[in-house]
Amino acid sequence: MAAPKGSSFLTISPQQAGALARRGSAVIVARVTERTAMRAAALAPGKMKGAVRPIITGGSNPLGIVMVDHPAAHYVLYGTRPHKIYPKRKGGVLRFSVGGQIVFARYVSHPGTKPNNFLLKALMESRIA
Repeated sequence: MAAPKGSSFLTISPQQAGALARRGSAVIVARVTERTAMRAAALAPGKMKGAVRPIITGGSNPLGIVMVDHPAAHYVLYGTRPHKIYPKRKGGVLRFSVGGQIVFARYVSHPGTKPNNFLLKALMESRIA
C-alpha cells in the first residue's frame, strides 16, 4: 500500500480497500448499534427499558441488531385496536382499582393504543451524520 520510492502516486488494490472498509464499517456498526440500543432503552415505556440490548456480530460482514426481548414489544411498536379484556379463568372476574376504589368486572373495553416505534426513533437519533 505504500507508494514506491520517488513516485507521486499511491496504488490501492481492491482487496486492500475492501479490507480497510470492512474494518472501518465494523467500528461504525458497533458504535451505531450500541448508541441506538441506549437511546431505545431511554425511549421505551416502563419495564420494557430493561429488555433492550444490542447484538453485534463481527466477521467480514458486520451486523448490528437492537433486540427488545419483552412480550409486549410488538403491541407497543405497532399499537392495538380497541378490544375487550377478559379474565384468564373461565367464569372469573377482573379486579383493579379506579380512583382508590377496588372494582370487579367480567370484562373491560380497552380503547387501544397508538403505535410507539421507539426503535425507529432511536435509530434516527443515533445515526452518524
